[in-house]
Amino acid sequence: MATAYRLLGEIGADAVLRGKSRVMVKLNITANLPPESGVITSPCILDGTLAFLRDHGIRNVVVAEGGGDDVTTAFDQFGYRDVAARYGVPLADLNRDEAQWVSVPEPLAVGRFSIVKTAIECDGMLNLPCVKVHNGEAVVTLSMKNMMGCIERRHRPQMHHNFREKIVDLLRIVHPDVNLLDGLVGRNWGEIHGEPAGLGLLIAGTDYVATDAVGAAVMGMENVPHIVHAAQHGLGVAERSGIEVRGEPVAAVRRAFRRRGWHADLYGGHPTP
Repeated sequence: MATAYRLLGEIGADAVLRGKSRVMVKLNITANLPPESGVITSPCILDGTLAFLRDHGIRNVVVAEGGGDDVTTAFDQFGYRDVAARYGVPLADLNRDEAQWVSVPEPLAVGRFSIVKTAIECDGMLNLPCVKVHNGEAVVTLSMKNMMGCIERRHRPQMHHNFREKIVDLLRIVHPDVNLLDGLVGRNWGEIHGEPAGLGLLIAGTDYVATDAVGAAVMGMENVPHIVHAAQHGLGVAERSGIEVRGEPVAAVRRAFRRRGWHADLYGGHPTP
């Protein structure tokens, strides 16, 4: 997709990833639902991404994901395998990957994580998450939450409580260098049991905290706890006044996303049943 290619160029993704020994392109496949659902990364975004990496001499690449359903089936069903094959790039189902324990420096809540080996063996990461709401503690599922797929599958449920502390711990040992949020569709009311949002936009950035802060603002959600918490612990910038936004202003593309059971005074907007 030409827009994905162009945005990666505008944020200097090639300069960030050039020189990395191996780059992991991290998809977002929460459930095996079609791209028009807004639940999974659009294959056209992967196409534009792999074209960009090829054209900028970044050759040692693997496309990977560890989602909730059978990821290998999703690779075939939704065309990811065909896209990757055109560029000669292998696919990795992280749900079937081996893993090893990695210690967290100065942990807030978790002293170590069982991380899949593909993520450990890659020293660069290009992250392709979707723009979705989450009805749990995460509130939104954007760049940071997509890193949960790097945890060995059987250990991922530990993230469902004390999320803001645990995601900071995880990001200290595995984090994306480049982020391209797939908001072509987006997902409202819930990351799986919701409805397509019809956003029609992409958001790219090299600071994953800032990228998520802008993504959340586009969704009409401010002060999302884990985004603020990550900034407070030095992982990036969450204050909108400190983020340079190019292209369309946030106010021009903002949508009123909704999630069930959230509080208007905390995240902005209106509570829902």
